[in-house]
Amino acid sequence: MNLITQGEGFIILAIFGVAMISVVYFLTQKKKISNERFLVANREVSWWRGAFSIAVSWIWAPAIFIVSLQAYTQGIAGAFWFIVPNILCFFVFAPLAIRLRRLMPEGYTLPEFILKRYNNDKKTHLAFLVIFFGYQLGAIIINSLAGGILLHILTGMNFSLAVMSLSLIALIYSLISGLEASILTDIIQMLMILVVSFILVPWVVIEAGGLSVVAGGLGGVTGEFGNMFNLWVAYSFGIATTFGLISGPIGDQMFFQRGFAVKYKHIVKTFVIGGLLFGLVPITLSFLGFVAANPQFASVIEVADPQMVGPLTIGYFLPKAALVLFVFMAFAGLSSTLDSAYCAISSLGTMDIYKKYFNRKADDKKLLSVSRKFMLSMAVIGTGIALMQPQLLWVFLIYGAMASAAFFPTILSLFWSRLNSIGAFCAITFSLLIGLPISIYANITGNVNLIVLSAVSSVGIGLIICLISGFMNKKSVYDFKNNEAKVFVGVE
Repeated sequence: MNLITQGEGFIILAIFGVAMISVVYFLTQKKKISNERFLVANREVSWWRGAFSIAVSWIWAPAIFIVSLQAYTQGIAGAFWFIVPNILCFFVFAPLAIRLRRLMPEGYTLPEFILKRYNNDKKTHLAFLVIFFGYQLGAIIINSLAGGILLHILTGMNFSLAVMSLSLIALIYSLISGLEASILTDIIQMLMILVVSFILVPWVVIEAGGLSVVAGGLGGVTGEFGNMFNLWVAYSFGIATTFGLISGPIGDQMFFQRGFAVKYKHIVKTFVIGGLLFGLVPITLSFLGFVAANPQFASVIEVADPQMVGPLTIGYFLPKAALVLFVFMAFAGLSSTLDSAYCAISSLGTMDIYKKYFNRKADDKKLLSVSRKFMLSMAVIGTGIALMQPQLLWVFLIYGAMASAAFFPTILSLFWSRLNSIGAFCAITFSLLIGLPISIYANITGNVNLIVLSAVSSVGIGLIICLISGFMNKKSVYDFKNNEAKVFVGVE
């Protein structure tokens, strides 16, 4: 039985789409859109706008759906190993953003710095691009997929139509003004998410019987996982998730793009506050999984798909209007990451592919046109893969393994002068060739030991190769001191 009718589902989509597109159009139409504004918002983003933007950009399908899934299936232990690394990654990323901004204050992407760092070595540059494009593609896939699943389960709406509709909404307003549109809608979407989650979750808890019901579900639906530091959960889920989440921003152009767009003096504040804002959402939504896992309700709440335990719990306890609000909140989180991924891909495609390899002298008008074309083409590819309906958790863990391959090569490229291009290239290449296939096979077959091995090997191979390469060099291959900018964009 559908909790919302198909007609109501279409109305929700239409209202959300018209609202987001209208806000962007009317607030940005009077401004001249240049490529600089489209890609980095003229590097004038304030700390609070940046914090809201990066927080909601990280609230994608995993934060909305997987946190409730883990709370439901693996209790407090599963929620802990999902939430803590998710917040910690913001703090890990902040010094990298500062470092990159000092080394390349007028830059657009991390791979752009890699090309400069390794003396225009194309193979190393392209190796990093594989990671960065793959990660953004994963973001498009998992968020449009989650939106399609949500609408299909709740309304019976055709899955393919739901996926394409949500993807198209985010694409349309992103094409209008790029990162500026993304940040503008991000603020609205983050406020929507905070308000709705702070209303719905406490309401569910009250209707269910209070915090004692939440406490009764801390062990998960089987009751086995009441210990936050359960060794099996730490091994089977915690290791792979921690490596994937901490590595995520380091392979994510969404983070680096905002690092270039925010005023330099506000970078630390932006990412620290962004991380804390983000943390409020999965912590709150995990309560839905705990309520559903309580033995009192576990047998009566029909959870056909544990990935959707959050909205199903809301639908059980609250009236239809509450579920409609949840759908709006979910759309806000999913579309915020979709538009951020589109913007990230446009900067990678324009600055790292078109300008570097095809037309170094392209004028601003041409670059803006290319930015939009890359955004459109990758949206088509990502949405097309989402229509094949891969499992959310598979996609989450696989692109986490991909990002892990860039973890140490990126950090050491930014801080260690003895690492050369051969070392960085081999580190990424072998991490991908070994870790990624293992991750894909492990997640499809559900082999826990292989999932852990893939996560560890993706990071470990990169570290070992980088260290061997660096220590084999008897002197520095890059002069960080003389390449660090002394005057920073947006300090005053």
